[in-house]
Amino acid sequence: MDAAVTALFKASALLDPFRLALWDRDGLTVTQLRLLSHVHESEGISNAELADRLYVTRPSVSALLERLERGGFIRREVSPNDRRGICIWLEERGREAVTAAREEAREYAASLMEDLGDDDLRHITSALEKLIAAGAARRARDLRAGAAAKH
Repeated sequence: MDAAVTALFKASALLDPFRLALWDRDGLTVTQLRLLSHVHESEGISNAELADRLYVTRPSVSALLERLERGGFIRREVSPNDRRGICIWLEERGREAVTAAREEAREYAASLMEDLGDDDLRHITSALEKLIAAGAARRARDLRAGAAAKH
């Protein structure tokens, strides 16, 4: 287990040059970019849904949204269905940041893997898909436990 955790951290660190370039260019953290990506996928998403998708608290997502709104990346509107709810929409700057970052991330990640053979790529893909599934299951359990604790 220790070797796997260490390898995961080292692999994650390989993305640091990309993350830093993104910060230098747009002033965006990885979490802010993930939030923008979720809004890009689901325009009009609510604060609560964003918090669930990002696996953070609602106050945390509100602070992220405030910074992104000040930066001209998003806008917040009162929900037409629930006056207490807020819908999140991308502004053009946010749309451009997501599109550029996705393209750059794919290119950068592909460059990290270009010397790997087909078998290595299949093994990495399989292992990462299993890790993603395990993480999603863990997240679902944690969300259920959090909901149960509220009631």
